[in-house]
Amino acid sequence: MELQHNRHILKTEQLSFRYEDVKKPILKDVQFSLYPGEAVLLLGPSGSGKSTLAFCLNKLYPEAVDGELKGTISFKGRRLAEFGPGEINEYIGIVFQDPESQFCMTTVEDELAFGLENMKTPPEEIERKIDEALELVHLLPYKHSLIHTLSGGQKQKLALACVLSLKPDILILDEPTANLDPASSYELTRILKEIKKNQTISLLIIEHKLDDWVNLTDRCVVLNKEGEILFIGSTAECFNQYAEELLHEGIWLPSAVRAGLSGKKAGIYHGETLPLTDRELITGFANPSAALQILDNRKNKHQGPEEQIILSAEKLSYNKAGKDLIRNISFSVKTGEFVAIAGSNGSGKTTLSRLLAGLSAPSKGNILFNDRPLSQWKEQELRQKSGYVFQNPEHQFIADSVYAEIAFSLKIQQIPEADIQKKVQAALLQVDLLKCADMNPFSLSQGQKRRLSVASMLVNDLDLLILDEPTFGQDARTSGQLMKLLETKIHSGGSVLMITHDMEIIHSYADKVLVLSEGEKIYDGLPDALWKKDEIMEIASLKVPYIEKLRNDIGSIAGREKLALT
Repeated sequence: MELQHNRHILKTEQLSFRYEDVKKPILKDVQFSLYPGEAVLLLGPSGSGKSTLAFCLNKLYPEAVDGELKGTISFKGRRLAEFGPGEINEYIGIVFQDPESQFCMTTVEDELAFGLENMKTPPEEIERKIDEALELVHLLPYKHSLIHTLSGGQKQKLALACVLSLKPDILILDEPTANLDPASSYELTRILKEIKKNQTISLLIIEHKLDDWVNLTDRCVVLNKEGEILFIGSTAECFNQYAEELLHEGIWLPSAVRAGLSGKKAGIYHGETLPLTDRELITGFANPSAALQILDNRKNKHQGPEEQIILSAEKLSYNKAGKDLIRNISFSVKTGEFVAIAGSNGSGKTTLSRLLAGLSAPSKGNILFNDRPLSQWKEQELRQKSGYVFQNPEHQFIADSVYAEIAFSLKIQQIPEADIQKKVQAALLQVDLLKCADMNPFSLSQGQKRRLSVASMLVNDLDLLILDEPTFGQDARTSGQLMKLLETKIHSGGSVLMITHDMEIIHSYADKVLVLSEGEKIYDGLPDALWKKDEIMEIASLKVPYIEKLRNDIGSIAGREKLALT
């Protein structure tokens, strides 16, 4: 679709925003325009104000929070301040980073109907529009489901369907793939490409993982740590010419760009510009296969000869409301071992992790922790040995400041106050939250909340740490910091059990990976062997990590060239 750059549909001028309880503004003099039919990536490190900007553009801020907005935002030449309550939502839709925060009803069908009824959609059209929107995101079979029974990824798709049903002019997506499995993430970008092809809709996309978005987007708007505009321009110019600056800010780069930049520094990539595609990357290597050996960043495995089993599940099953969510799962975790749990949305990963953490009791089977049945552990005793980081970090916050949240468990252990201060300060520094020590945990960005939830567990000397998607919402720098902390935990003899959709983390860090499908274990073994099991990868909606994809691409290119010569 040809873009109409002669007139903007959305424009900000000298836009600044400051929360009432914070002296420093989170956004400073932000100026950019969005044009009909274009897709723009909004990039920036965690805490740079990306979500805050999105809420300002939708008029949620400052109306929904205590804060001060300066400057102007206009939609089709009309200032947002002139729109009545809820009026702008008909034209500018937003899918939140946390989809649960935007649901009002109890069932999928009622949630979609709620928005359509508020927009005074004729009753005879509502059913059709609901079905169309659910079909777009492949949720039609869940039309009559209760929302609370959906997986995190399914809730994200429902939030998108609710907005799409209203046919907005602008769609703002705040990390739309964060809760999705790899195959569903790709599917979502494919859906949006099709929508963009057939409709004049403008997209503003906040994302950290960019591989599936580069070919969809026309321009990039980049914020720095201070909430200021760092760059506005084409996607190609952004990643070809400003990769070093983005990396310095802690912003994720597309995999091909990141590999090209690493290869350039190592003297093995010789392309004139940094690559945006895998083919450009491969052709820039004199010896592609040798180059991949240098670029592979797998960590040394941590296992040693004296390992003991710290956690074991034996024929574990869990039934809820007559439905088997976990069926006959057995596996173990050793001391000093990093075990990843992967699988498609709704496969039972979070349910299994809650059983292993003692937050729910299995219907059948046994769980042993440190050679004792989990059911025999007292709650306080268990929490001093095993920690759990929720998928939604807000579910575990209990204090009114970031500092107090981390200090809480240390005070229960009656550690001297001076030692508590040292431990909390060190933890805040490790997760880049020192400047947020006095803030309320609920006022943090989603990425900051997740780092706080991890820090509140790591500050204790735990034998086992169970984490549900801890790197979701993290920029490149903070994700690396979290993984270094977990590596330190492993090297000190602790064990880590992590649910993740990030195949790069599994490839680089995991000693073992457990794959679930429909509540059953379908793989338990080494990551390298998993990547070669095509059927399991397809069933579990997984994608091979980038370095393995490149190896496959190199083999395909070599095969085609050999065929051409014959």
